[in-house]
Amino acid sequence: MPNKTVAQKLLIKEGYTLLFVNPPQGYKARLGSLPKNVKVLTEPTGPADLIQVFVDTRKDLEAQLQRLKPALKPKGLLWVTYHKGTSKIKTDINRDSIAAYAPSVGMEGVALISIDDDWSAIRLKIV
Repeated sequence: MPNKTVAQKLLIKEGYTLLFVNPPQGYKARLGSLPKNVKVLTEPTGPADLIQVFVDTRKDLEAQLQRLKPALKPKGLLWVTYHKGTSKIKTDINRDSIAAYAPSVGMEGVALISIDDDWSAIRLKIV
Protein backbone atom coordinates (compact mmCIF):
# COMPACT_ATOMS: atom_id res chain seq x y z
CA MET A 1 0.00 0.00 0.00
CA PRO A 2 1.47 3.37 -0.97
CA ASN A 3 2.38 5.91 1.68
CA LYS A 4 -0.25 8.52 2.43
CA THR A 5 0.39 12.15 1.59
CA VAL A 6 0.41 14.69 4.40
CA ALA A 7 -2.93 16.02 3.08
CA GLN A 8 -4.42 12.52 3.42
CA LYS A 9 -3.01 12.09 6.95
CA LEU A 10 -4.59 15.42 7.93
CA LEU A 11 -7.97 14.14 6.63
CA ILE A 12 -8.40 17.04 4.18
CA LYS A 13 -11.58 16.44 2.18
CA GLU A 14 -13.11 17.90 -0.97
CA GLY A 15 -14.70 21.31 -0.39
CA TYR A 16 -12.91 21.96 2.93
CA THR A 17 -11.90 25.42 4.07
CA LEU A 18 -8.37 25.25 5.50
CA LEU A 19 -6.18 27.51 7.60
CA PHE A 20 -2.45 26.95 8.08
CA VAL A 21 -0.85 29.00 10.87
CA ASN A 22 2.94 29.48 11.08
CA PRO A 23 3.85 26.67 8.66
CA PRO A 24 7.55 26.15 7.94
CA GLN A 25 8.88 27.44 4.63
CA GLY A 26 7.89 25.17 1.75
CA TYR A 27 5.28 23.31 3.78
CA LYS A 28 2.41 23.62 1.31
CA ALA A 29 4.49 21.75 -1.29
CA ARG A 30 4.92 18.88 1.21
CA LEU A 31 1.16 18.45 1.60
CA GLY A 32 0.79 16.67 -1.70
CA SER A 33 -2.17 17.31 -3.97
CA LEU A 34 -5.26 18.72 -2.31
CA PRO A 35 -8.80 17.50 -3.06
CA LYS A 36 -11.07 19.53 -5.35
CA ASN A 37 -12.64 22.81 -4.26
CA VAL A 38 -10.43 23.30 -1.21
CA LYS A 39 -10.20 26.91 -0.04
CA VAL A 40 -7.14 28.06 1.91
CA LEU A 41 -7.58 31.02 4.27
CA THR A 42 -4.68 33.28 5.18
CA GLU A 43 -6.23 34.58 8.43
CA PRO A 44 -8.51 32.98 11.05
CA THR A 45 -11.65 34.58 9.66
CA GLY A 46 -13.46 31.22 9.88
CA PRO A 47 -15.35 29.13 9.87
CA ALA A 48 -12.71 26.57 8.88
CA ASP A 49 -13.16 22.83 8.49
CA LEU A 50 -9.52 22.25 9.33
CA ILE A 51 -6.88 24.37 11.03
CA GLN A 52 -3.26 23.29 11.31
CA VAL A 53 -1.14 25.38 13.64
CA PHE A 54 2.61 24.98 14.12
CA VAL A 55 3.83 25.79 17.63
CA ASP A 56 7.28 25.92 19.22
CA THR A 57 6.48 26.63 22.88
CA ARG A 58 3.81 26.14 25.52
CA LYS A 59 3.17 29.89 25.53
CA ASP A 60 2.61 29.82 21.75
CA LEU A 61 0.27 26.82 22.12
CA GLU A 62 -1.87 28.58 24.72
CA ALA A 63 -2.13 31.80 22.71
CA GLN A 64 -2.90 30.05 19.43
CA LEU A 65 -5.61 27.73 20.79
CA GLN A 66 -7.43 30.65 22.41
CA ARG A 67 -7.23 32.61 19.14
CA LEU A 68 -8.05 29.81 16.70
CA LYS A 69 -10.80 27.82 18.41
CA PRO A 70 -13.50 30.41 17.52
CA ALA A 71 -12.50 30.14 13.82
CA LEU A 72 -13.09 26.36 13.78
CA LYS A 73 -16.40 24.79 12.75
CA PRO A 74 -18.06 22.86 15.63
CA LYS A 75 -17.08 19.49 14.09
CA GLY A 76 -13.84 20.84 12.60
CA LEU A 77 -10.35 19.40 12.89
CA LEU A 78 -7.63 21.34 14.69
CA TRP A 79 -4.14 19.90 14.26
CA VAL A 80 -1.48 21.19 16.67
CA THR A 81 1.87 20.51 15.02
CA TYR A 82 4.94 20.41 17.26
CA HIS A 83 8.61 19.47 17.06
CA LYS A 84 9.35 15.80 17.69
CA GLY A 85 11.61 14.94 20.59
CA THR A 86 14.17 13.77 18.03
CA SER A 87 14.10 17.13 16.22
CA LYS A 88 17.12 19.42 16.49
CA ILE A 89 14.78 22.15 17.76
CA LYS A 90 14.35 22.12 21.52
CA THR A 91 10.86 22.81 22.83
CA ASP A 92 8.89 22.71 26.07
CA ILE A 93 5.87 20.89 24.60
CA ASN A 94 5.07 17.40 23.40
CA ARG A 95 1.98 15.32 22.68
CA ASP A 96 1.34 14.69 26.38
CA SER A 97 1.54 18.33 27.42
CA ILE A 98 -0.70 19.38 24.50
CA ALA A 99 -3.28 16.71 25.36
CA ALA A 100 -3.15 17.75 29.03
CA TYR A 101 -3.71 21.44 28.16
CA ALA A 102 -6.51 20.90 25.62
CA PRO A 103 -9.35 20.35 28.16
CA SER A 104 -8.69 23.80 29.67
CA VAL A 105 -9.94 25.30 26.37
CA GLY A 106 -12.78 22.81 25.84
CA MET A 107 -10.93 20.46 23.52
CA GLU A 108 -9.48 16.96 23.67
CA GLY A 109 -6.77 15.07 21.80
CA VAL A 110 -8.09 12.31 19.56
CA ALA A 111 -5.32 11.27 17.13
CA LEU A 112 -1.61 11.55 16.39
CA ILE A 113 0.25 11.61 13.08
CA SER A 114 3.81 12.07 11.88
CA ILE A 115 4.23 14.93 9.41
CA ASP A 116 7.93 14.36 8.64
CA ASP A 117 11.23 13.71 10.43
CA ASP A 118 10.91 16.92 12.48
CA TRP A 119 7.18 17.43 13.06
CA SER A 120 4.32 15.46 14.62
CA ALA A 121 0.72 16.58 15.03
CA ILE A 122 -2.08 15.91 17.50
CA ARG A 123 -5.67 16.33 16.34
CA LEU A 124 -7.95 18.12 18.78
CA LYS A 125 -11.73 18.24 18.74
CA ILE A 126 -14.16 20.53 20.52
CA VAL A 127 -15.94 18.85 23.43
